[in-house]
Amino acid sequence: MLNLLGEHICRLDDKGRLLFPAKLRKQLEEVVHHGLVINRDIFFECLVLYPKPEWDRVLAEMSQLSRYNKKHQQFQRLFMNGATLVELDPQGRLLIPPQLLDHAGVDLPEKNEVVLSAMGEKIECWSREKHRQNAAENKDDFESLAEEVRRVIDDRKKDRE
Repeated sequence: MLNLLGEHICRLDDKGRLLFPAKLRKQLEEVVHHGLVINRDIFFECLVLYPKPEWDRVLAEMSQLSRYNKKHQQFQRLFMNGATLVELDPQGRLLIPPQLLDHAGVDLPEKNEVVLSAMGEKIECWSREKHRQNAAENKDDFESLAEEVRRVIDDRKKDRE
């Protein structure tokens, strides 16, 4: 199981190519040859990069949803909309599709800085501006959020016992 770490500020070129940070490439060296899947985040204005083996695990969960249940299909449609298989080129660059850049608020060539934030098994890709905004907006809520998440973890632990 992957445990990706780190936060990296990167620039996109005019074509939407991102030079993937060497430190992240090293962490992904055993799986990057399978490719990456990039997609919109459905909760925030950012993108999410999944190593292909992790994406396959996500798809396995999705396959458990009923194709005859309207809510299941709506969730799957929203979640999967825009998912694109991408690969690093020989120079270590990743081409991000324009419609996904638009979702993340990256407007080339003016707004070309992004933050890659490793999150265990996935990597979030934020416009630098939206990353700052999100951190500032959620700073005050962190204490209550941490308490709520801790309760969920404790409840799950009790259920397993």
